[in-house]
Amino acid sequence: MSPINLSGWWNFGSLAMFCLVIQIVTGILLAMHYIPNDLMAFNSTEHIMRDVKYGWFLRYLHANGASFFFLVVYIHVFRGLYYGSYIAPRRAVWNVGVIILLIMILTAFFGLCFAVGPNVVLGCYCHYKFVVDCSDYRYWFSLLAVGWL
Repeated sequence: MSPINLSGWWNFGSLAMFCLVIQIVTGILLAMHYIPNDLMAFNSTEHIMRDVKYGWFLRYLHANGASFFFLVVYIHVFRGLYYGSYIAPRRAVWNVGVIILLIMILTAFFGLCFAVGPNVVLGCYCHYKFVVDCSDYRYWFSLLAVGWL
């Protein structure tokens, strides 16, 4: 007999694991051809896109897979919030999940900073400002005072 609250929302944990495996595999395959050098980084990215068989597919799968991975993980987290997975008997599991989420966010930030492209500096700056603004209690108080939250 299955639990009464078992539904399709419970599939997002395994879907998140599947996305993680895709990210790891494509990341390893891309890392085999990438040269982390100031002078060769752009050329190695062009080499991956043009010369490596299905390199363009691997690169786009890795880039778009990261966004899909975070979407699936956020749905997974919100499912846990909805069903109360943070309550007493599972509090330690929830805390481990939050730590994993923070490690994921940091890994994605560093992955963004190591990418090659014109929007890298802007993206890194926006992520940095978001973290600084969210950690400042005065920012949240000002949003509450104005009524935007």
